[in-house]
Amino acid sequence: MTRDCVMGVPFYRFYYDENKIDEVLSNLKKLRYRDNDTNWIWEGVRKDGAGGSDLHTVPCFADLFEWMNECMVEVSKDLNIPNKMVVNSSWCHLNAPGEFIYDHIHPNCFISSNYYASGKEEDTTIFVSPNPYFHQSNIRPCGDGDKEWTDKTYYLVHEEPTEPGKFLAFPPQIRHYSRPNTDDNVRITIAANWFPTGLINCGDVSHLNIDVL
Repeated sequence: MTRDCVMGVPFYRFYYDENKIDEVLSNLKKLRYRDNDTNWIWEGVRKDGAGGSDLHTVPCFADLFEWMNECMVEVSKDLNIPNKMVVNSSWCHLNAPGEFIYDHIHPNCFISSNYYASGKEEDTTIFVSPNPYFHQSNIRPCGDGDKEWTDKTYYLVHEEPTEPGKFLAFPPQIRHYSRPNTDDNVRITIAANWFPTGLINCGDVSHLNIDVL
């Protein structure tokens, strides 16, 4: 595991067994995908958003998600989270040449993650967060605050290289998107959301007891 502070918060990186990367990619290519505006999404995800985000239950990906679970144990330890972290939703995107993932966040989870199955290093995932010097005040010394996401005056920007076999865990509320795929081959990424299970107690009467099905 490598731990790196990005925009002041920890990002966690792990690398899958290089002898298993091609098998995962081959199995992902065998899945059926449907159009998702600027990319293609696994057909197992329902269009109405009412479920189906359960790639982790597909048998051919069992070893990969078992390894991801082991990675999340290390992440939990580093964050001092005593609860077991489990995946509560997972899916995959396919980008044909020229396609990209539009900007978004991941609601209804505690930690998000990407597994990069294929792609070129320079076709990065871009994470952006409002620069508090400008977004938490009415002072605009540099002009209009309605700038592009990549404007480093108004946004804190981090570009994460695409490396096949890399598993990246990050805070779900940080907005992110991908650069267009400049390769002649498809780029495929697995996304997964994670949530702590069991008793979540802050030491007083306010607590939750969570069982992720």
